[in-house]
Formats: sequence, C-alpha cells, structure tokens
Amino acid sequence: MEVHEYVVTLGVRPAELSGLKELPGGTKDRLTPLLLLAPWLATTPLSRALDKFEEAYPSRPYFIDVDTYFQVNDKPNDAKLTWSQIAERPANLNAWWDLLESYPSANPCLLMAEQPIESVRDQITWAREHSRTFCLRMNLAEGIGSGIPQWLPGLVEELAEVGVNDYAIVFEFGWVQDALLVAAVVSGYTNTIFSMIPRIIPIAISCTSFPRDFTRYDGAGEQVFSNRELIAQVQRTTNHPKIIYGDWGSTRPRSYGRASPPKNRIDYPTDNSWVFVRDRDKSVDFQTAAARITDSEFWSGELGVWGEQLIEGTAAGQAFAIDTMPKMYAARINIHLHRQAFYRQLPPPEALDEEWSDDDF
Repeated sequence: MEVHEYVVTLGVRPAELSGLKELPGGTKDRLTPLLLLAPWLATTPLSRALDKFEEAYPSRPYFIDVDTYFQVNDKPNDAKLTWSQIAERPANLNAWWDLLESYPSANPCLLMAEQPIESVRDQITWAREHSRTFCLRMNLAEGIGSGIPQWLPGLVEELAEVGVNDYAIVFEFGWVQDALLVAAVVSGYTNTIFSMIPRIIPIAISCTSFPRDFTRYDGAGEQVFSNRELIAQVQRTTNHPKIIYGDWGSTRPRSYGRASPPKNRIDYPTDNSWVFVRDRDKSVDFQTAAARITDSEFWSGELGVWGEQLIEGTAAGQAFAIDTMPKMYAARINIHLHRQAFYRQLPPPEALDEEWSDDDF
C-alpha cells in the first residue's frame, strides 16, 4: 500500500468516523488512517468496528493497531472479550489474525508488547502471505506505551539485509504538551536503529497536543500546534528522506473518569492551530459561537468541506446546524483532516468531487 504524506491516528468513535466519512473522496485519497481498534459502542462482535470504519473510509488501505487506551467496563460481551485477547501482553495472535483475515484493506501494526522476536517474525510472515503492508508502530506514549523492544534493532537489521520495502515505521507519543519535545528522541532512534533501512521506507511521527481543559478560553482563543515544525526539525537532523507528518486528527486519546458536561463551544482548525470560541462563565449558544468564528480573522470560508459549511449554516441559524457537542467535534475533525491532507495546497471548492450531505448524529 502507498503511505500518503499524512498519517492520522483515529479511534473507533462516532465523531471521528463522521468527520472522516464526510470528507471528499479526493481528500481521503491523500491521507493514511491508522485505526486504533476498540469495540464500536456496545455492539458485537468486534468486527462491527471495522465495518463502521470501512463505511467511513471505503475501498482504501489503512493501518490498524489495538486501542490500548480503551477500558473494558463491567458489561462484558463478545467484542470486549476479543479486544481483551488482542490487547493482552503478549497478544493472542490467532484472535488478531482471525479478525483481520476478512478485511483485506486492514494492514496490521505488529503487536510487539512482551512478544518474543519469533512471534513478530510470524506476524510479518502472515502479513506477506495475505498481501498486506505491515507497520512497526513504536508506542512511546508516557504511561501507556510499551516502548522499544530489546530485539527491535536485530529485527530492523534483518529487514534491511533483505532490502524489502513492504512496511512503514510510526513513532507514536500519544498526548504531549508540545510536539517539539519529542524531536530529539525521534532523531536519535532514526539515526541509530533505523539508519540502514531503505530510503523509500516512510517514517511517520504521531502525537497530539489537543487541549485537555478549556477553562482558560473565554471568547475566542487560539492554540498553536507544532507537529509540522516537529517534522521539519527531524528532517533537518536525520538523513532519511521520507519523514511523514502524523497527528490525531484534532482529537486526543480516550480518557475515563467523571467530568462535568462541557460548555458549548465551536472549534475551528487552521493550518497550524485550533481556534476555540466559548464563554467561560456560561454556556454560549452554538449559533452565537459560530457567528463569532465566521466573523473572525481566522475564518476561511473557502474550503468547500462539510465541516466548514456546517459551521456557516450554524451561524446563519439553519435547520441542519450544529446542536450538540458531538456534531461540533465531527465538524472540527472534518476540517482538520482536510487542511492537513492538503497542507498549503488547498484546492478550490469547485475542485472537490463530492457534495456533502447531513448525517444523523
């Protein structure tokens, strides 16, 4: 499979799938999702999650890994049981392969946590026998990631000796305060462990700094993200020609715990930041918040995608408008994915190949 210049990590969550589904086909063709597998809501079996994802992203290849942020609650079902088998360390590889067998567009990340190198070689063999690209996704997220296996340099040396190019590399850092904090780590590993791999192998760097708390925002506030600058730094400090941009599509990993319902707001992605419109002391109505965005210096109004048109319709008080936070999240994700897929090369609206349609939320 071809790995595009934007690798986006997505969970099996309604807003992410809605935002992805409503993208024009030309935008979908410019990104490579990395799906974090977890049960789809309360449905069963676990394959239902893959069905929902492929409804949103049909007939295109993608990477898939296990969502290690997902937590099983006290209502067991078959989907949660299968997820637990795949998420355990070491993973139940037969359960993983049984699931992926029927989904030829799903290209597996190697399940490396607490696995011996022999079982990882078996995963590579399975991928090749089933005509899949595989992904070496190193989860370096603080407190959740399994890190770099001791045997990884040896495995990379084996791959380099054969000269194969049927894989990709992803450095994953999850949520970070600032993307630039991981630049030295990525450069160090790229210049050591991965110094001998073919130059055609893509190395993606993924993390998110999407805010965990919005109480400091009042009126219209902006948060810049530095993922693009991270890529530029690593490109400068390594000799590898194929360093790929990655992020979480303007989301962050799943989190659990009780929290008060969020106050209404409208989020609007720019190329390198997110703009948040909310009121600190009360819950602003969506129409007022949307109007503040469309009247601001940040507003483009010329993207021609569903998410931006939804905000515009909300500001105008139209019937299909944003009326829930999940619908707002979907609009934000839709805009962010489009902007990053066409970073600094945004096409005119008339060049987009599909009309958007309002989905039920």
